[in-house]
Amino acid sequence: MEDKFVQTIRYKLQKRVRRLNSASVQQFPSLLKIFFQSFDNSPLLRGVRDELLARVASHDLPASVERIFKYEALLGATEETSAALGYLFLLRYSANSEEFNLLNLGWSYQRSADQEQALDIIRTNFLEPFYEYFDEHLDDQQAILYFLRRYKHRCEWFHAERLRQLAEGETQKGEKSLARDLYEYLHGQGIDFHIEPHTVSGIPDFVADQVGSDRVIADTKLFWPEKSKAKSYILSGFHQAYIYACNLNEPTAYLVIYKLCSESLNFLTPASTSLFPSFTVNNKTIFFVVVDICEYEAPASKRGTMRSYDITPEDLRLLTELHHPSGGCKSFCS
Repeated sequence: MEDKFVQTIRYKLQKRVRRLNSASVQQFPSLLKIFFQSFDNSPLLRGVRDELLARVASHDLPASVERIFKYEALLGATEETSAALGYLFLLRYSANSEEFNLLNLGWSYQRSADQEQALDIIRTNFLEPFYEYFDEHLDDQQAILYFLRRYKHRCEWFHAERLRQLAEGETQKGEKSLARDLYEYLHGQGIDFHIEPHTVSGIPDFVADQVGSDRVIADTKLFWPEKSKAKSYILSGFHQAYIYACNLNEPTAYLVIYKLCSESLNFLTPASTSLFPSFTVNNKTIFFVVVDICEYEAPASKRGTMRSYDITPEDLRLLTELHHPSGGCKSFCS
């Protein structure tokens, strides 16, 4: 990632956190709301957040936040859970500060009877780990969702014709060519990866930094019903990404889907603030990135009603139930 861009985001984040650290008890809630408005306007920060929350999905941290709001003294056990707990608590506090008694919080954590001391507890236990995590991960592998967002826009706005030509050759070769385009882009952004490492269950398109502790697993698929690459083909891609995540013991994976048809592809997964739709099962979160490179014959306002292919949580959950703990899987679709 470009250093100047990261430096700008990091400087803005530092400046806003400094304001929170110097705020009075009365100022803190309103400044926290302003902080999250700015946070949500940054695709990079949102991308790191989405990746973080996916990594800690097994801990049910929203339930922990509810317990903290009932004045139970809880802390994260790891860097990731501490950062995610800090984010979720502060987000909840920014929206419901009037419902929260600072004195009760101070008493539960340190037996303090002063509101300023209680606010310092919030800064130490929630703001500090949240901020430090984001500051440290702005320019590493965990910004992958931000990169994929920029890749999607790059393809759709500037490279759709070139990518269509790659795909319209021999279908299998075309899919590999599109995957190489993704590799090239991510390599240019500073993501280190190894192409096609073998796993127990197959070969994912790439695993970023395979020898490191934070590996990025991604697979690519075409969505092209007239070429027999419709819903079942996308489901097979999800299943593959899920198995790779299981075999490589990673909490997240990414399915990049190139859409070459006028039909729409809808993921009816639970609504969220994430940059892309996702589905979590067995503590593995798969993100779906649809790159629309179709050449439409008419503008959107004149296309009329198009056929829609809907992928539901039930479709996705069924596939994961077919995955054996040993790493094998039953036949389900092609």
